Amino acid sequence: MKSGRLVMVAVAVAAVAAAGLAGARRFSARTPDDSPGDTTRAPAGPRILVEVLNASGVSGLARRATFVLRDRGFDVVGWGNDPRGRRAETLIVDYTNKPEAAARLARVLGGATIEAGKDSLLRGLDITVRLGSGYRAEQEPFHP
Repeated sequence: MKSGRLVMVAVAVAAVAAAGLAGARRFSARTPDDSPGDTTRAPAGPRILVEVLNASGVSGLARRATFVLRDRGFDVVGWGNDPRGRRAETLIVDYTNKPEAAARLARVLGGATIEAGKDSLLRGLDITVRLGSGYRAEQEPFHP
């Protein structure tokens, strides 16, 4: 009788362990080297300070884009909703004349319009991203 219970417990433990391993594989974070598609990263050198604003109307999109950009080496220092309202296309505003960084950022985001601008609030940002409704977030890496 005890051996029957012992076998059942062993089977249950093995099943839980197997399910845990399967789940770990399914949710493991991908590195840019093994992710499909474009693997563009931030330029080497000084950090690129980025703000990501959601102008799409899709809840949580700025947060999702923030994780993607951070995984690609951009230093996202803030995200939230765009106070200027919704827009259809993604816009990158380059405050510090860093065209290479802006172009790489546009590639990571799957395309965007790039404009030169002035940070009138003097926040020390290099770039502001205004995510439009046309932005489609790539599969988000797992962040516990």
